[in-house]
Amino acid sequence: MKHARKLTTAIALAGMVGSGMILGTARLEAKKGGGGGGGGDGTICSALLSVITYKYTSPTIRDYATGLYLSYGCDPSLLP
Repeated sequence: MKHARKLTTAIALAGMVGSGMILGTARLEAKKGGGGGGGGDGTICSALLSVITYKYTSPTIRDYATGLYLSYGCDPSLLP
């Protein structure tokens, strides 16, 4: 039972770190201009949308990403 709790905690922590890395990378790309076309907001919106629509994203991460997506002013009509 202790092993299952440790595993669950480790998976949750890994998910939070992974989503933080994704969002941090998106912000860094937005500051640099996205490497090509479009503004930085488009980069962040597309990164968040990919997290939201990924079928293996946990509900907690999806809710957090959706909140960020809406707070950045991204197009809500693209949400599933």
